[in-house]
Amino acid sequence: MKVLITGSSGLLARMLIEHLITKDVDIVGIDIKESTEFMNGERLRFYNCSITDREKLKSIFLEEQPTNVVHFACSFNKVRSRSLEYIIDINGSDNIMEASNSTPSVRQLIFSSSSAAYGGKKNNPLWMKESEPLLPDNYRYGMNKKIVEDKYINNSLRDDLKLVILRLCLVTGPIFDKPKSAVSILIKFPFMPRFTKETKLQFLHSEDMVALMELIMKDKEICGIYNLVPDSYTLVKDIVPDKRFIRIPFFMIKGFLWICWHLKIMNIQPASGINSFYPTIVDSSAIISRYDYKFKYSSKEAFLDTKIHNRIPEKVWF
Repeated sequence: MKVLITGSSGLLARMLIEHLITKDVDIVGIDIKESTEFMNGERLRFYNCSITDREKLKSIFLEEQPTNVVHFACSFNKVRSRSLEYIIDINGSDNIMEASNSTPSVRQLIFSSSSAAYGGKKNNPLWMKESEPLLPDNYRYGMNKKIVEDKYINNSLRDDLKLVILRLCLVTGPIFDKPKSAVSILIKFPFMPRFTKETKLQFLHSEDMVALMELIMKDKEICGIYNLVPDSYTLVKDIVPDKRFIRIPFFMIKGFLWICWHLKIMNIQPASGINSFYPTIVDSSAIISRYDYKFKYSSKEAFLDTKIHNRIPEKVWF
């Protein structure tokens, strides 16, 4: 097995690479920035390449001949230009699909989608299955994931190329280090709006994520869409019990998020913040039953493990 991973310097990719190295798997990393964590890894070969560079991608695929492709790369709120975001997230994903399809050695393409594509709504059912419609509204991250899913599903791929779409929730663990994120706000903010106290959240521990990803990559028959989330959820009040919960009008939260987004203070789109106030609790029974998998961490335990290790930079507010 040789695994090509896009967005190899991102958090999810680093979690997976760390695991695959212990399994003696050959890895090809593609990103616009190299992670210092694996610079000296014998099993990892890194290419500085944007997923928007169609011809360079094809040459890398041709040279490396991977068997599995894991597509993590995306702009993830770092780009404020909608047109540039589209070029990266949508056109870049098209390039990965094309390169995978035209490289005979590739037998499996895994696309990292998100449970955010379901959209946060007051009337969301508890334990949303893969058959639920994707309604991300104006949340661009969720919109882009939905667009890519639609493109991948409706494209004609080789008969021997298996497409797997994984809808992940927030992934946490000991190496979580993302400032300006929902997790960092929960850890570092001294207070929270009172109406978030009962908000339901799902957190997938990195150990469970990489264990399931390994099972999927070894599975030569799996294809289709799967929710990759734990079989539990937690409440905000249970993971940050010492937090002060104060009364803040909803319109002030919306204004605060809008200002922070446009001043680049945080990487949370205003629409994302609004959606997160409503539960998007997703059902993982399909992936659980396929592998008879038992989660090592509940949602609460996954968050608390991140909080204990807390690798979010000290100097940032959140």
